[in-house]
Amino acid sequence: MRQTTKEVIAQAFEGLLEKRSIDKITVKDIVTECGVNRQTFYYHFRDIYDLMEWALAKSIEKYAGLHLAGEMDWREQIKLLFHFFYLHRMVILHGYDATNRMQYERAVVKWVTQMVRGRMDTYPQAAQVPEEKKRFISIVYARGCAGFLLEWVEEGMPDERHVRLDDYFIMIDGSIGHVLDKFIKS
Repeated sequence: MRQTTKEVIAQAFEGLLEKRSIDKITVKDIVTECGVNRQTFYYHFRDIYDLMEWALAKSIEKYAGLHLAGEMDWREQIKLLFHFFYLHRMVILHGYDATNRMQYERAVVKWVTQMVRGRMDTYPQAAQVPEEKKRFISIVYARGCAGFLLEWVEEGMPDERHVRLDDYFIMIDGSIGHVLDKFIKS
């Protein structure tokens, strides 16, 4: 399969992130690594952080495409996201800083929102809740999960088992029905 220019740039960037932190990588380093010019880089990305966000989202999509089974439980899907981060921990840790925390959070919230929404839709009362309320509920739960994940990244990602995901799952399963009841259309 032929790689797009964006993918070539992202691959070069990820290769550099394996070796050093994002604050030690320049656009010049990236274009030299992949053999394109600066104009080509800026045609595709605003800056290194834009590239980092795009590369992270693409990597997660690719990983999910390879590992998600059609009827996989939502808990397993979220665990898969944590496993992805763990497998790519050098790139994640070298790419993570206070400047781009938001890019990481957006990628995680996007992923987890879909998983929580799938779980929420299994509740019978979900059909009675307005769409914008279901979107709100999903995002709130996803932000909680993102907080767990980013705290784990900030701790250096010692081991996936250090994250209290099972407690998070109990909390969500124990509260989604109650929350949906509170948002049912009058």
